[in-house]
Amino acid sequence: MPVTTDQTWYDAQLNAATWNLVARPHRDLPKAMEWMFRTAPGPGPELLGPLAGACVAELGCGHGAQLAGLAEHGIARGIGIDVSPVRIHHAATSFRDIDALEWWLGDAVAIAPHLPPLDAVFSNYGAAWFSDPHRLLPRVAQRLKPGGRLVLSCLSRSAGTPEGRRRLLVRTGPARSLWTVRWMYSVTGWLRILAESGFATDYVFRPTDRVNAFWGAVVIQARRNLT
Repeated sequence: MPVTTDQTWYDAQLNAATWNLVARPHRDLPKAMEWMFRTAPGPGPELLGPLAGACVAELGCGHGAQLAGLAEHGIARGIGIDVSPVRIHHAATSFRDIDALEWWLGDAVAIAPHLPPLDAVFSNYGAAWFSDPHRLLPRVAQRLKPGGRLVLSCLSRSAGTPEGRRRLLVRTGPARSLWTVRWMYSVTGWLRILAESGFATDYVFRPTDRVNAFWGAVVIQARRNLT
């Protein structure tokens, strides 16, 4: 069930406060696309489709390194969206010399209707997982060109646990954890929400290495329906 607008705002503020405190990375360099929760063999940027000349948005871009990495593939425009002012500032500062990139601060649910027509959208353990997908994904579908790609990676719901909105702790430093809001679904649940939001799923990747399989990592490639 989708939550109210007030609850969406509260969740975004809670997540922003936590991500503001998560330590910044040690590097300020573009990063090759990886979809795994922990580094392991898997698909790469090819899931996003042809990138040369494309307009691409990242939902929950964090420090911006993966979107910056797509600049090497010739994207015409890359829009990184994040709810954390600290992370957006870091991205804008680190990659200010890449003309194709821009950084938008705010909640992805509120920002999505203002995006330009897009060839591809991705959320790599990002806002599609930390925002209400019943509200976010239909808005994303409206901004994607017909046939445009959506790729999301997240941790799927553990067997026996309820689906939907959950408050979970994330470690923000030594001996310190803070709350976040995430939306947890089984793979079947994600496919159902995507279909209800105007997407056809093309590919599902579930890693088999011990660490990612333990955490329930999943990568889903979908496309906006042509009608």
